[in-house]
Amino acid sequence: MAPVLAATSAERLMLEYDDARSGTFEALRGVPDDKTVVLGLASTKRSDRESPTDLLRRFSDAAECFPIDQLGVSPQCGFATSIIGNNITPDDQRRKLKAVADVAEILWGA
Repeated sequence: MAPVLAATSAERLMLEYDDARSGTFEALRGVPDDKTVVLGLASTKRSDRESPTDLLRRFSDAAECFPIDQLGVSPQCGFATSIIGNNITPDDQRRKLKAVADVAEILWGA
């Protein structure tokens, strides 16, 4: 994946890293320094809840491969990624968004 990331003309890369299938953050080493990478760490496909601590740990792991001041955090995608949607309740969606917001507050005081 790294050659594709290095060749893109996009300024901001939105990358899904919500499960083991996403792989490691090693591919971030190939991203040019003029990019911003937003990590989709919270799954929108499953109801299991990521804690802010879990998200911060994964963010920290990514920061070992790409400059922390050029990283962002978000949910991995929309909550209805297919025509029938995902098996996730509105309350779980809110909790996941709150966990992402809590991480942003801790990292940037946003």
